[in-house]
Amino acid sequence: MTVFWTIIEILAMAFGVVYVVLEVRKSQSMWYFMIVASLLNILVYFHNHFAAMGLIQFYYIVSSIYGIRTWARVRKDAQQQFSENEAAKAGKVEVRRLNPKRALISSAIAVAGFVALAILFTRIVKVQPGDIPGKPVWDAAVAVLSMLATYWLSQSWREQWLIWIVVNVAAVIMFVYPFFHGGEGLLWMGLLYVIYIVSCIVGLRNWYFRSVIIEE
Repeated sequence: MTVFWTIIEILAMAFGVVYVVLEVRKSQSMWYFMIVASLLNILVYFHNHFAAMGLIQFYYIVSSIYGIRTWARVRKDAQQQFSENEAAKAGKVEVRRLNPKRALISSAIAVAGFVALAILFTRIVKVQPGDIPGKPVWDAAVAVLSMLATYWLSQSWREQWLIWIVVNVAAVIMFVYPFFHGGEGLLWMGLLYVIYIVSCIVGLRNWYFRSVIIEE
């Protein structure tokens, strides 16, 4: 890996770390860091032949714009339902109840998307020496689950953290595997997703035990 790509990967990691820290705190500014991280990740993933992971970055950018608007509405609803003292009380995170119908529909779409992408990328994605067996399937699974988790995040559903934990564990395996099997791998991105796992555990705790439910 050249110095240029190492720098791009480290920058993507840095913006990703800031993003996830802000996500744990449910700070709306996280969406802006996601946009920058996604732009950098587009370069990293396509350069390393992770087609699905590269394409999903465009989805992240659109989702970030949608999330900015949606979270603004959640904050407005919170101000209407709680007094200023109650809203700020103990640094509570404002979350919404999981909507079963929308959760089921989005999950069904994710399953269909995974099947379609897995078939497509198995045929067109270039597999490098040392890559994890079934790389296109792993790539598709991580990408689709990330899309699902991002949608749930935009809805302020705390269950999104459970999906992110699965995504991040799978991503670490996919990125680090080549290092132990004669390939190149993405060491910095693997480290980033390890940080994401830890952040998800913290976020899960905060969003469940330090949260206030905002009714739609």
